[in-house]
Amino acid sequence: MAFSEVSSSHPRIAVMGVGNILFTDEGIGIYATEFLKQNYQFSPAIDLIDGGTLGMNLIHYYQSYDYLLLLDTISVGDAKIPGEVYSLSSDILQGMGQYRQTAHEVEVLQTLELGALAGEIAQVQIIAMVPQDIETVAFELTRPVRQNIGLLINSVIQQLKTLGVTVTPSTTAATLDAIIEQFSQVSASA
Repeated sequence: MAFSEVSSSHPRIAVMGVGNILFTDEGIGIYATEFLKQNYQFSPAIDLIDGGTLGMNLIHYYQSYDYLLLLDTISVGDAKIPGEVYSLSSDILQGMGQYRQTAHEVEVLQTLELGALAGEIAQVQIIAMVPQDIETVAFELTRPVRQNIGLLINSVIQQLKTLGVTVTPSTTAATLDAIIEQFSQVSASA
């Protein structure tokens, strides 16, 4: 994936969705990133990246930006309300022992930790939603996650605004259903 040519007066900013679209709500980061890409314009330009399930192979992205918004699912101990949105700095996330509940979550933290050991990395903000189901194999989102995707999108937009990015709705809009369908068609043809 090519990086945007951004003026040196502007910080390098990326939004990266991670997760696995094959496992229902586990794909929320990917779907949200694509929703932003198809429905908004950003000034100065930012990169919107589908990080999928690349895990440790994403470390170069952590080192290539000044700010990285990481969109994902999150486990938060006993207070699991599907569809609830959390926005956490990587430092806070690393201190949450109960977050390491799935192999995916362990890998996200290990990548953050390895990136920090390797040298300078972006300031990482995790914007994540509590999933209802990350085990069922299906190209869809559960009802509480689907109903609250607007909260996740708005949280990303607010974070981008604090970084000096102007976010403008596109003249054409893609629905969440259309985006999920696009991914299911690409996967079916692969």
